[in-house]
Amino acid sequence: MALTASGCSFNDEPRPRLGSYATSTLGTYFIDLTTLGRHNYDNCLSEGNGIVYTCQGGHIDIAHLRIAADYVRYLTGKTRKSLLKTDRKLTFKPNVDPSRYYVTLQYPEDWNRLPDPERERIADEVSLELAGHFTFMMVTWHEVMTFAGYKSMGFVSETPSAFSWEDNYSNLLGIRLATAALQDLNDDYNTAMTRLLKAEMESLGIQPATTAKAAAEKMRGIWFEGNIFVTMKVRHIDIGLDDEMVSPLLATDVCPDTQPRPYPTPLLKSLTKYGFKMTLQVEPRELEKGQILKVVCPDGDCMYVSLPQDLPIILDDIEKQTAKAGCKIVK
Repeated sequence: MALTASGCSFNDEPRPRLGSYATSTLGTYFIDLTTLGRHNYDNCLSEGNGIVYTCQGGHIDIAHLRIAADYVRYLTGKTRKSLLKTDRKLTFKPNVDPSRYYVTLQYPEDWNRLPDPERERIADEVSLELAGHFTFMMVTWHEVMTFAGYKSMGFVSETPSAFSWEDNYSNLLGIRLATAALQDLNDDYNTAMTRLLKAEMESLGIQPATTAKAAAEKMRGIWFEGNIFVTMKVRHIDIGLDDEMVSPLLATDVCPDTQPRPYPTPLLKSLTKYGFKMTLQVEPRELEKGQILKVVCPDGDCMYVSLPQDLPIILDDIEKQTAKAGCKIVK
């Protein structure tokens, strides 16, 4: 496997994008195949971002998808450099969250004795898998912290959007598409992402923007309530911890006789294949960190959360809070 070149440096951190609710409420912008635009790592001038509806994937937040994709690209380059330098430690953080991530790497015994071309080939493969895993953990942690009350915009509560019905699947699609785009030997990253995104939306059965909005409206009172101020009635916490698959939620009677299309979560087969070992921890730095750390460490003696090891207990707590609030959990 060889990673493609790109029009922008691997060192350039992804830019923020503004996601939205997938609700038929004020401020939600619904788009379709004709308004997807061209993916652009550097700026938003050519992109169309908003909510689409697909028959097999349900609502998809294209901004979330693009964010996840670009972090795979960024973290692939960052991780590959660390592997080739035999770094034992690697850190990263997203551009909109205070949390910081710490990676510890253990290498195969013969790593530094391998010929350079062989090390580069293995680094390509391992870094791409690690980047997908890191990104999936990072975007999942963002949902955890927003559920706890973190406001990335500083003043607007994002709790209603935490683990909303389109989040996990949108993020996973971005990771999958970026993984394919970075292995494309014919096109640069932006071109490959544009083509792959269009093909994926067509494959999933993308609908017109009017249908996307109507699909959301069908679920009013079932998945959400409100207009200006939105209340979520369902939380989708399926991140594949039990079966390594994420299945989307489909709106009722929009595409009759259509089944959801699940996709596998990022796996780390190459680590075992080549003899690497890795641990990932996150240090929450948000004001809301106390309530999360209390769930993981009831005695209050920890500063870090191990991913994905500590996620089951955190998601169990979210499930209990959601049930207490009278909402439905899908997992």
